Amino acid sequence: MTSEPPDERELRRLRREARRRAADAEPQRVAPDRRDYRHAPRRPARQPRNTGPGHGHRLVWLAALVLVVVGLGYLGVKELGGRRGGGGDPTSTVPGAPTIVARVTFPEGLRREEMAQILKDKVGMPPQRYLELTAPGARGRALAGAKEARSLEGFLFPATYDITEGMTPAQVVDAQVAAYRQNTANIDYSYAREKNLTRYDVLIVASMIEREVRVPDERALVAGVIYNRLRKGMILGIDATVQYALGSWKTELTVSDLATNSPYNTRKFTGLPPGPICNPGAASINAAAHPKGTYLYYVARNDGSGGHYFARTPAEFEKAVARSKANAGG
Repeated sequence: MTSEPPDERELRRLRREARRRAADAEPQRVAPDRRDYRHAPRRPARQPRNTGPGHGHRLVWLAALVLVVVGLGYLGVKELGGRRGGGGDPTSTVPGAPTIVARVTFPEGLRREEMAQILKDKVGMPPQRYLELTAPGARGRALAGAKEARSLEGFLFPATYDITEGMTPAQVVDAQVAAYRQNTANIDYSYAREKNLTRYDVLIVASMIEREVRVPDERALVAGVIYNRLRKGMILGIDATVQYALGSWKTELTVSDLATNSPYNTRKFTGLPPGPICNPGAASINAAAHPKGTYLYYVARNDGSGGHYFARTPAEFEKAVARSKANAGG
């Protein structure tokens, strides 16, 4: 075995030392973190709330309190709704408002004396006071636009009225007149004005229609007959005016009745009667303002229909009368 010379060994040592120093002089590299975080432990779960016996009692009491509040609210709304009407007790009213003691209905076609009797029968209201308030006077004159005193006949609108506790006859009359104004506010009177008829004249015509007509479609036709006969200067010959003059709606009029010397007797005097013969409804007032047809005559059919036969000439009228008698078995 041979050994290297000392010079060569020293040379190799020096080279190794140089390489070591060079390595120490390079910056240190940090190895990347290659751990797998997909399998890292999760955060611990939150602990459940206390559901022990004490907590359960608190939930029960809370639920009961909610039910009580909801129930009281429902009862309050129900009571409020009942007081506002809509099918409830007629005597239930809004707090502080007068109590309704009755609802009184006045049908179309009644005279003021009949309305006074209804008030007496239904609520015990003195009829005499009602008649005094509706008798001829300044209020009727103003409503009619007349020079002389007029009654409120015709202006006492037929409808259903709430009679409240302590209500007076004057208040009833006021309500009826107000209802008349309201229900006639939109009626067009222009045609009547063209025929030199006032609103009061139209109301008079309407009152005769109300007493004469039972079939709604005939209202305007009967109005037409009245207008046409007025234009020709013919007597109107309406039996209902005679009945009004007599103070009775009797169905059979005698010769003596027809000869009654009253300005309301249109069998005897030409033109319109001096005032309405009843209190008509809105349909009859509207028909009186809008007449139809060219007829001059009409007679009851007497066939159970409540209608009339209409005619333009005396000959047609005679035939209509014959048919009417035949229907009645005459």
